[in-house]
Amino acid sequence: MEIITIEPNELLTIDGPASVRVIEGRFYVLGVDYGPGNAFTVMRGRRVVAKSLEKGKVEIIVGPEGNFEKVGKSSDEVIEIWERALSEVSLRNSVIVVLGAMDVGKTTITTILTNKGVKEGLKVGIIDGDPGQNDVGPPTTVSAAIANGFITHLTQLKALKSIFIETTSIEYVWNYALSSIVKLVDYLKTRHSVDFVIINTDGWISGPDAIKFKLGLVDQVGANYAIVIKRENEANELLSKLSEWGGKTIVLPSPPNARVRDRDDRKIRREMGYSKYIMPPRDLTINLRDKPIINLPLFRGLTYDRSMLNLIRRVLGPTMYIEQWGDVAVAIGNVKEFHMKTLSNVNIAVLPMNWERGLLVALEDRENYLLTLGVLKRIYYNTGKAVITVSRNFDRENEVSHIRLGMIRLNENFEEVEKVLYIGKLESMLQSQGIPIISK
Repeated sequence: MEIITIEPNELLTIDGPASVRVIEGRFYVLGVDYGPGNAFTVMRGRRVVAKSLEKGKVEIIVGPEGNFEKVGKSSDEVIEIWERALSEVSLRNSVIVVLGAMDVGKTTITTILTNKGVKEGLKVGIIDGDPGQNDVGPPTTVSAAIANGFITHLTQLKALKSIFIETTSIEYVWNYALSSIVKLVDYLKTRHSVDFVIINTDGWISGPDAIKFKLGLVDQVGANYAIVIKRENEANELLSKLSEWGGKTIVLPSPPNARVRDRDDRKIRREMGYSKYIMPPRDLTINLRDKPIINLPLFRGLTYDRSMLNLIRRVLGPTMYIEQWGDVAVAIGNVKEFHMKTLSNVNIAVLPMNWERGLLVALEDRENYLLTLGVLKRIYYNTGKAVITVSRNFDRENEVSHIRLGMIRLNENFEEVEKVLYIGKLESMLQSQGIPIISK
């Protein structure tokens, strides 16, 4: 524990884990004024900047890897710019979308707006729309929460609803991600009567599909404000397109000392997230005829008798299982990797043996909301059953309506080992026949 004296307008950067208590003076932290006796926490791996509004003292306790540092008064320009701009935002009855590339400060802005709403006595709805670095819900989801008090980071919020979008890379599933975020906005408004909604987004902003996704988002959620955090020449194309949009666009600079996380750091954080939601593990057996896989509805199509299967094996080679829906089929064969074959005008997706092992999956309810993440261990084609590793704490089996396959394979330590992009190809192929049985 250390007692630090701070001069007026000085900044204190705090890297968590740490707890801070104000002894004297007033400090501005993420949209909140903290006075004597007030305290806040900084989560592990996060950085918070506190600005002294007058001369004061704070008590700081840092944990392992935590740190703090006083920095010069001249470094507060971005805080001042942000505060002036955000003070002009009318929060009540608004939907605000926060946009920008990776590590520009989107989560910080979302946190500030959340705290400003709480300070005004508003019921604040928050949606974390970044499946790769989701702070509210599990990785691979978009998630909704409500703030019941001041926060220093979104990880302090508890997800009310999450929607599994199959992968951490939104560019592969952006249409479904878009409809899912729109659904969560409606959920917060209709089920919880929130006073306003803030949407924190992913960092994918370059390229035609990224622009289309972000423009579609601000349009379909009925956004009043789009806040774009800009670093150098990033987001120029997005801003150009937003100029034609009917709402108000606010452009903010990124902090010059913003922490940029590398790919390995992001991956480790996701893997910690998988472990958090699945540990301690247990195996759950599910009858896929009763609770089908939504994006590969095995045991709901046409299966072949032994003689027909023998004929097909002459073309496909050793085949353990095959099932057909209309003009498409899925076969499990002795192959090294996924590929397509055509036989008598039927398009056949050939999957390798044990293709399912380690796939991240979602157990969902009738409304397609996530109940829990799981890891698919095995499908038994003779009985139509699947074994899925879930958390021992999961107790909502009676609410499971179906299973959704993800595009990420994990090992036994819940580490990402592969992106299984052919799951998306299977979905497209089956949807061409009016499948899956439950539409996205």
